[in-house]
Amino acid sequence: MEHKASLWRDCLHFFYPDCCLCCGQRLIGTEKILCADCLGRLTYTGYENHERNPLNMRMKTKIPIRGASALLHFNKEGVIQKLLHVLKYQKQSEVGLFLGRLAGLRLIGQTPFCEADFLVPVPIHPKKLRKRGYNQSMLIAQGMNEILRKEISGDLLIKQERTQSQTKKSREARWANIQGSFCLNPEFLHEQRFHQQHFLLIDDVVTTGATSASCCQELLKIPGSQVSFFAIAHPE
Repeated sequence: MEHKASLWRDCLHFFYPDCCLCCGQRLIGTEKILCADCLGRLTYTGYENHERNPLNMRMKTKIPIRGASALLHFNKEGVIQKLLHVLKYQKQSEVGLFLGRLAGLRLIGQTPFCEADFLVPVPIHPKKLRKRGYNQSMLIAQGMNEILRKEISGDLLIKQERTQSQTKKSREARWANIQGSFCLNPEFLHEQRFHQQHFLLIDDVVTTGATSASCCQELLKIPGSQVSFFAIAHPE
């Protein structure tokens, strides 16, 4: 029976092979999501090893965070751009978990990120959540949690209003567009278990830092809170 089952799986794989989500090449062996070639083309920032990395330094001029880092450099037409596109617009939810696991592996033992008590995904508006079917930042947090074993709090922050797309806006317009669009969930403000805690805010891409700064400001309203920030991708 096991032999027949194995033959059946091999036949299925032959006619419906898993393909690399970047180049389309058939995946072999233990490859998942990306083939070995595309996986090797990911460009890691190494920010987690350098307190004075550009993202951390820029964000600390806006908000008193403990630290900020990003996993990968975002390159147009690069592997990470393609992965994030299929994650957000082609309902490939497994990509979020995959990227989260990569991030978790990079953050093992890295201060201050490994010291966080809660992982907090940047929220999306309920209408977008219904349309997409998931929050990509939540999937990333879940993937990270498989490695880091932290508690995830997906209800601490609320996206209040639907802002316009940030994609083609200037830096100043992005900051204006995002102001007031995130708030702390009042249901949890006075919950003692959130007091004196360290929150690691999670997002897919950080550009100007407007979204992350707004969310961090809200989390810092919790008594005694500390906040760090981590994104999957950051432009070079």
